[in-house]
Amino acid sequence: MSDHAGAVEAYQTDAIEAYLSAILSPGIAAAAAVLAGLLADDVVVQTSFGTADGVDAVLALLREPRLAGLLAAGAHWSPPSADGDRVLVTATLPATAPFGGLELSFHFAGAKISRVEHLTFPPAPVPPEELRLTDDIKRAVNGALDNKTPMLIAYRDDGNEIHLSFRGSIQAYGDEALALWARDPDGGLPRNIAARPQVTLFYHDPASRTSYSFYGRARVAVEPAARATIYAGANPREQQADFSQRGVAIVVDLDKVEGRSQAGRILMLRSTA
Repeated sequence: MSDHAGAVEAYQTDAIEAYLSAILSPGIAAAAAVLAGLLADDVVVQTSFGTADGVDAVLALLREPRLAGLLAAGAHWSPPSADGDRVLVTATLPATAPFGGLELSFHFAGAKISRVEHLTFPPAPVPPEELRLTDDIKRAVNGALDNKTPMLIAYRDDGNEIHLSFRGSIQAYGDEALALWARDPDGGLPRNIAARPQVTLFYHDPASRTSYSFYGRARVAVEPAARATIYAGANPREQQADFSQRGVAIVVDLDKVEGRSQAGRILMLRSTA
């Protein structure tokens, strides 16, 4: 806080409340109309979603649904506080939110808002929970290829070089593991995991803003029942590509899952008890 901190004027508080109402109610024309009368003609708003210059552009920017969703997600708001020639308002978000919070810095020209800067804070650490794949995670993984978001797997070779490859057969295998069908039994993944089992798998769907990283230990499953289950669980296109079932079944026993979806951020750890 600046040494020049002082009282917040009533007109500033009213303008800030109108600004926040326009963000949190992006589809309500009345809220936008009230705010429009409290903005300077040359107002500038700068956010992580873009910069707007002028009243119409600012009102359009504040209709950004991700901004409303972020601030509506259980935010705890501070009262406005004066800091020199600006007024600050802070929103603190839950640990599961994609950001730790947001500081809004308001500047005024007379009685109207002339500039607003949105400064996001890093997310708070997510409290870990026991590793157990949720139904949403399983659906995302199992439907990745049909969703046109095929998953990646990373593994290391004997020269410690990291290899990345898309795999269309990745699937949930119980509550604590993933599995895949590798069509080439002599490929790099099957050949290397015996000596270097640590692998990482990645899922990302930009449309739903969902990302998951899976960390675990891979192994070749030679049991006939496991092979049959994993082959049957692969996408039909992957099955057709190896209709003679020459490939190998690989299971990844998970140690950690982290990521985020529209439901929030997650961190799952395998119990060591």
